[in-house]
Amino acid sequence: MAITSTRCHVLGASVARLTDLEGNVERVICPHYEESSRTCRLRAQAVSGGPLGQLLERVAEDTLADAGIRCELVA
Repeated sequence: MAITSTRCHVLGASVARLTDLEGNVERVICPHYEESSRTCRLRAQAVSGGPLGQLLERVAEDTLADAGIRCELVA
């Protein structure tokens, strides 16, 4: 297992990822990440801002192609 630091565009800071030997993410260590649902609480709050809020958030994060509130930290 390896621990790597990854930039989280939502949080604006680095978070830690625990990966297995094949590089699969086993756990994300972030105060806003909910392990059970694999969602980010910050993104979930932004969804309540309506379509314009979601669009502006994704433009700022450069994640227009991503859908939903899942936390994908694979880079």
